[in-house]
Amino acid sequence: MTIEDSTARKTKARARARTGVEPDSETREVEITWAVVASLFQFRIATAEQLRQLHAPDSGIEKMRGRLRALRERGLVEELVLPQSGRAKGWFLTEHGVKVAAAFPELADIPVPRLPGDREAFKFTLYHQLAVVRTHLVFLADARCRGDSYGPFDLIPEITHRFAEGKEGTVRPDGLLHYTRDTRGGSWVNHLAFVEVDRGTMGGSRLAAKLNAYARYWDTAPLPSGVRQGTLAAQGGGEPLWQRRYMRFPRLLFVLTGTGENGFANRVGQLELVARTRHVATMLRTVAAGVARLEDLEAEGVGSDLWWPIADLDEGPVPWWELTGTKP
Repeated sequence: MTIEDSTARKTKARARARTGVEPDSETREVEITWAVVASLFQFRIATAEQLRQLHAPDSGIEKMRGRLRALRERGLVEELVLPQSGRAKGWFLTEHGVKVAAAFPELADIPVPRLPGDREAFKFTLYHQLAVVRTHLVFLADARCRGDSYGPFDLIPEITHRFAEGKEGTVRPDGLLHYTRDTRGGSWVNHLAFVEVDRGTMGGSRLAAKLNAYARYWDTAPLPSGVRQGTLAAQGGGEPLWQRRYMRFPRLLFVLTGTGENGFANRVGQLELVARTRHVATMLRTVAAGVARLEDLEAEGVGSDLWWPIADLDEGPVPWWELTGTKP
């Protein structure tokens, strides 16, 4: 795919919007191929089946595999066999593919994916990103069923939010979810969420520490330039740093996978302990936060009563959009 391909795709899309005429098969194929390249730029890696679910859910898997083979012949993508998966393959962009996709205006705000160095080492670091794509897919499938507005590119990965110096002064969610829900009452509600995916590869305490990092980000309010700490002008504090990006602090959604029920319960317990600390509890008065198992979401749907409120597990599981802050 070239920049000219991208221009042609957008021109045809605009023509369809004006005329209301469905695209012909050739135009549709260009659009899907563009979307595959864009997805591999945005999500780093995906299987053929994941790409089919994202962009061509009504067609067969062999057609998507054929598209990927054609892109490989053009030097835009490569694949590798996933460890312990039989013959399943993960697909990712080549250096040339990254350069082509980086020219797409729609991807201007997406971090450029890191190219794999040692391919053998890369094999054992990609499962986390594949789990992020799995999480994205359960939201996408539910939105399609409900008629909500959430598309294949509405989960933005790894946006850095820096609130202090050093590694501990940064939060970088696995994804920022943009979801618009039809309330069935004639109105639409926009939802933003920081999504954290854990495959059980880190200790429960490290996972819980992420909740504390979000509380620090939520609480950071730099003083205006020229105002000194301890002065009368500083008594009102500064504007919360997060308000420079968001009208409302995004809710926190923790998605756990690969731990089994006992491992899930252990990690949820760790999150609840941190949620009781003063600093985090203050944030959770107004910020909704929940946790769920990915396997349950895939089996029952992301909109089911599967999300446990981290601040009060006794409330029981609810749909993710019903999670609320505890309020004083």
